[in-house]
Amino acid sequence: MASRRRALLRALRLVPFLLLIAIVAVSSPARDDSATLPVGTVVTTHTIAVGGVSRTFRTYALEGANSPLPLIVVLHGRGQSADTVLARTGFLGLVGDGRAVLAFPDGVGRSWNAGGGCCGVAAQRAEPDQEFVTDVVAATVKALPVDRRRIYLVGYSNGGKLAYAESCTHPTTFAAVATYGSVPLQPCDAPQARPVLIGAGQLDPILPYRGQPRGRPPLPSIDTAVAELRAQDGCTATPSERRDGPAVIRRWAGCRDGSAVELVVYPHLGHDWPTVSEVGTDAAVATLAWDFLAPFHLPAPPHTTPPTA
Repeated sequence: MASRRRALLRALRLVPFLLLIAIVAVSSPARDDSATLPVGTVVTTHTIAVGGVSRTFRTYALEGANSPLPLIVVLHGRGQSADTVLARTGFLGLVGDGRAVLAFPDGVGRSWNAGGGCCGVAAQRAEPDQEFVTDVVAATVKALPVDRRRIYLVGYSNGGKLAYAESCTHPTTFAAVATYGSVPLQPCDAPQARPVLIGAGQLDPILPYRGQPRGRPPLPSIDTAVAELRAQDGCTATPSERRDGPAVIRRWAGCRDGSAVELVVYPHLGHDWPTVSEVGTDAAVATLAWDFLAPFHLPAPPHTTPPTA
């Protein structure tokens, strides 16, 4: 009888430990298959000072790459980190194939100051996030073989809002932009055309498809945002339309300076970034974004003849 009591007491002592294991298992976020690093990927953590604050970002490049490659800067959403967005966005395959270099910056307090009061800790502290993203590009170009004419900006949610602001302020840095779950917070008055892909889920509760005019900050509808982007780029032609699985894609081509605007709508999806495992390879945002971004490049710098003696 005594031995049975001792065994029961030992079992009871294990209960809190087992409950803790269960809680940890449930709370751990699931990692998408895209988080697996391709063979030969070199991951480097960089620290730079911006506005007196140490900021970090990571780059992903194929070992031994010598020829200049396109650079994709990926901005995470609010409440996320570079690791989170790396695991979900699905761009790592481009590194393994030797088609691109990736940079994943980290926002302060898992947020970005995108202007207009958005968003979170970064906006409250007025973090100079546009300066940070610009410095990320400069540091990456210095450290890795990057094609300066093919630097692309990708943003999700809060990161997408910053991508619109950053690309408007620095139109000669980025060749094209792609976002999901985001709209520009204000029109862009830059003189250069700006190729943009805007992706949205019609059931998105965070970025309502019809907009949120009384939001903080106010959010235009997707249709209004696309109309403003088209007006900026002088897109007057009738759009083409196609379907890739659950994605409906409308493209306005032949815009000013060879630009284009593309709208990707997922009628039955919400705010989460659509992945390969959820919508298939052809309809995944990573696939559609790369297909849109890759053909665009900045114009070559003007050739200057050196002065003669």
